[in-house]
Amino acid sequence: MNNALHKARADSAVSVRLEGINLSFGKTHVLKGIDLQIEPGEFFAFLGPSGCGKTTLLRLLAGFESAQTGQVIIGDQEVSYLPPWQRNLGMVFQSYALWPHMTIRKNVAFGLEERHVPRSEINRRVDRALDLVSLLELADRRPSQLSGGQQQRVALARTIVIEPQVLLLDEPLSNLDAKLRIQMRHELLDLQRKLSITTIFVTHDQEEANTIADRIALMKDGVIQQNGTPVELYDKPVNRFVADFLGTANFFEGKLDKSGSAWVFQANNGLVIPVDNHSGIKNSGGCCLVFRPQNVKVTVDAKNDSNDTIQFQGTIKGKEFLGSTIRYRVNVCGDDVFADVSHQQGRHLLENGTQVNLGIHRNQIMVVSD
Repeated sequence: MNNALHKARADSAVSVRLEGINLSFGKTHVLKGIDLQIEPGEFFAFLGPSGCGKTTLLRLLAGFESAQTGQVIIGDQEVSYLPPWQRNLGMVFQSYALWPHMTIRKNVAFGLEERHVPRSEINRRVDRALDLVSLLELADRRPSQLSGGQQQRVALARTIVIEPQVLLLDEPLSNLDAKLRIQMRHELLDLQRKLSITTIFVTHDQEEANTIADRIALMKDGVIQQNGTPVELYDKPVNRFVADFLGTANFFEGKLDKSGSAWVFQANNGLVIPVDNHSGIKNSGGCCLVFRPQNVKVTVDAKNDSNDTIQFQGTIKGKEFLGSTIRYRVNVCGDDVFADVSHQQGRHLLENGTQVNLGIHRNQIMVVSD
């Protein structure tokens, strides 16, 4: 793709805005006060567990669901009451939904034919879309003659050929095996960057969201708990749910108290821990202390007495070999603490029952709402 075409597409990218969205099915309140701004050309993810409302939110954007209150604004146009075919959006479904009796070329051309686009224009745009997903040489095959990854690319080509303003992806990689998913997410991101198209996708896989999304909206029970870059959500979670959903985390229940001019966390297990990062929490109720396994240093004999390092003593209860790391489960005052140690060939693993010292730098400890 030449630079002029890439710039033209980047300049034509549109924003997506959701304002005050509330949606209920009967007495079930599915989406609760959704306010969100997605920037032009952004690769944005709706992430969360099953039943959190993320797919309903995507279907709302596409026009397949209607909210009781709120607005959907694409670019400068409110589309809340427009049917799907008038919103100029493209959606790739989890099942791909390819016509089995049609060739790949016919599948991709279908949307243009329904729009009565001239045949010469159809041929040009279909060739370009298939070339973008590296399937031009397979245009005369049928879906059953393609691999899962190739079928996924056909579904993408069929969507982008209509030149939508926004691309919507519903769990696009969930039907692929683990290795192919990694390959396809790289290809998906490359394609999105080439097209410079605003893209929104739904996933329950936090690794998938972390690796391709510019920003993530993490949802629970129809509410956006936090939105931001993957690093922001991982390093600065606003509550326990966010910290727990994005990666592995250690938690101590307790309360936050002031000791002179300093803040300390009074853990329910009896530990008293000085803290610097308490996310603006100023009261003693409904909070927990959080730290990540990779930030915990495990030693048997040595003990770091630095004022910047928090020390815990514990006993190893179990271990998992994860290839690049060993994850130890350590009992600390009755609570399990996970600690990741880099695996080196020839290094002996610590046995269950071993007494260890755990050290973690103060700036790697957070207190968040429960």
